[in-house]
Amino acid sequence: MEEATEIQETENQAAVAPKQAKFKVWFIPIVVVNLQRLWGLTWRRINIGRSSFDELRNSGKAWIYGIWHTNVLFSPYLNRGLQVNVMISDSKDGEMITRVVKKFGNFAIRGSTSKGGMRALKNVLVGLKKGQPAAITPDGPRGPAFKVQNGIIMAAMMSGSPIIPFHYEGVRQWIAEKAWDKHRVPKPFTRVVVSYGEPIYIPPKLSEEEFEVQKGIVQKAMEENMERCQQHIRELTGRR
Repeated sequence: MEEATEIQETENQAAVAPKQAKFKVWFIPIVVVNLQRLWGLTWRRINIGRSSFDELRNSGKAWIYGIWHTNVLFSPYLNRGLQVNVMISDSKDGEMITRVVKKFGNFAIRGSTSKGGMRALKNVLVGLKKGQPAAITPDGPRGPAFKVQNGIIMAAMMSGSPIIPFHYEGVRQWIAEKAWDKHRVPKPFTRVVVSYGEPIYIPPKLSEEEFEVQKGIVQKAMEENMERCQQHIRELTGRR
């Protein structure tokens, strides 16, 4: 009798677990989206280097955002309504991120360098050829932080669409120093500097050597765009 009771309790717990997981996946994105909207209303946004991006967007051509993993939290909000195909990892947390991205008027393509990468890349390319922009974290999903991996170069090379480095920092912000990506969270009632790099076009049909050269060019551009953003904040605050 005791064994039967224990088995029944185990089955009940197993049945409850999926329900809790589904509730979590449904509830957390709603909280995150509404919190970000309220949070964002208190910010003063400052765009720098945006003229080339605006020109590209107004031309109707697709582009590929290069966004460091440190910026994944608020990038969907800062680019809301742009109908960007965002590459999101095939993890459990990825489903919640997918829902957040969609609520901000963008789309999700599931896959990363660690899982489902080629399928995701193919879907990104299909979208780019239809004129739909994409967003890729070149150092995601597991790092190393601030190091460009191959996926974004391949996407640009095979599609002909340019890479646009994108980075944001808050004048006042929290930085998750213990996290591998040093995640940025601008505080409420602060100025948020959003920096856009110049479009980077990757030539087609590269040799291995040429591919590495282009990867180095993108790496440098991503680093310079982040530094430009941070330098602007130093100028705003008088910091050195």
